[in-house]
Amino acid sequence: MEIQKQILLFFASLHGPALNFLAQFFTIFAEEYALIAFGVFIFWNIDKKKGFSSCFSLLIANNAMNIIKAIVRFPRPWMLIDGLDTVRQGTATGYSFPSGHTTSAASFYSAVAVNFRKRWLSIICAVMIFFAALSRMFLCVHWPMDVGCGLLLGCGCTFVLLRWMNSVYDDKQKCIKVSMWIGIIFTLAFIVISILLMTGSVDELAFGDLNVSVSLFGGLGFGFALERSRFDYKVEKGNWGKKILRYVIGMAVIFFLMMGVKPILVSLNAYNALTRCCRYFLVGFWGGVYPIVGRKLKLFS
Repeated sequence: MEIQKQILLFFASLHGPALNFLAQFFTIFAEEYALIAFGVFIFWNIDKKKGFSSCFSLLIANNAMNIIKAIVRFPRPWMLIDGLDTVRQGTATGYSFPSGHTTSAASFYSAVAVNFRKRWLSIICAVMIFFAALSRMFLCVHWPMDVGCGLLLGCGCTFVLLRWMNSVYDDKQKCIKVSMWIGIIFTLAFIVISILLMTGSVDELAFGDLNVSVSLFGGLGFGFALERSRFDYKVEKGNWGKKILRYVIGMAVIFFLMMGVKPILVSLNAYNALTRCCRYFLVGFWGGVYPIVGRKLKLFS
């Protein structure tokens, strides 16, 4: 532990406007807004199968990470190091071990690299993973052991699950069935966790982030199962004018659900653990089901 403290104190000694900006720049690419934006872009506009497996691999890794956090409950660095200079502390929610940003970046960007197998893209993905992990230590919001475990967990989920997820996608009926069961199980889970949080039966710090990732996965499972059974669109080649338009419209709905609904709920005194996660459920559901809506607007072929 002493070595980890010294590493973080060394990073804290390097803090300054330029390096802080760079660290925050890379850490943003491992946060929910960026990963959702990249994930649905692939899913809606580049390759549906690869988007499916990349996003599902990310959410499986993210849920596993949050379960570990809820079990281990290791404190954040600033709780054990007096006067530690931290940056972007507001995004460091929940307990410390393992690093959520690192797990998310490692699972998603490694899945993209393995799926597309293009050298230039693999290099970019490797850079994103490395600097996202490094940024969490530089900002002093995670211990080195948190980051190391996050890298192993994220990349491990990709290499264990990605081939299986792609094979599931190839069997349409199996894909619909698996997605539907994910929707059912994870939706029931987030409702139960929400009730436990609202009644004070479980620790908010331990289960708050887990509830978010569970609800997002449940929504995506239902949305994708519905789209695959009712429409099953194919991503067309070219036609980037239409692709950009449908992406902008789709992302506008996601940003409204993530940023616009909360103030409304707060003003109605209706913002709680359940309504918070209903927003994330709807984000996941919209990500999967949007092509059905977009088809009526002639945005998807």
